Amino acid sequence: RVATLVRDPAALCHGMAYRITPEVLAPLDVREKNGYLREVVSLCFDDAAGGRTEGLLYLASKENAAFLGDAPPDAIADQIARAHGPSGPNRDYLLNLAEALRELEVEDPHVFDLARRVADSADEAAHL
Repeated sequence: RVATLVRDPAALCHGMAYRITPEVLAPLDVREKNGYLREVVSLCFDDAAGGRTEGLLYLASKENAAFLGDAPPDAIADQIARAHGPSGPNRDYLLNLAEALRELEVEDPHVFDLARRVADSADEAAHL
């Protein structure tokens, strides 16, 4: 599981924006080819200068074969705790995402709840 962006006109997405070269964009397009659409969006910055610019992001849709959709939090946490891919443990991805959101002072109850559940399951496994 990854933090998948889906179209929702009322939603906000907090994060980091990076200025990249076309050489960096090409591999991103390959990595995100599994049913994601590259979209141009308006980015708003919260730094002292503020401001807006256009940026790119990748959106998923329910038609995407890799889109897992919603599930009960325990099921999602269990899946994350067990999954491991070419980039490493899914658990690390989630815990790093939660930490990055905390550093940005962004409240995301869903991510923080999943991170707590996954960390708790790792603590329980360590005591077995």
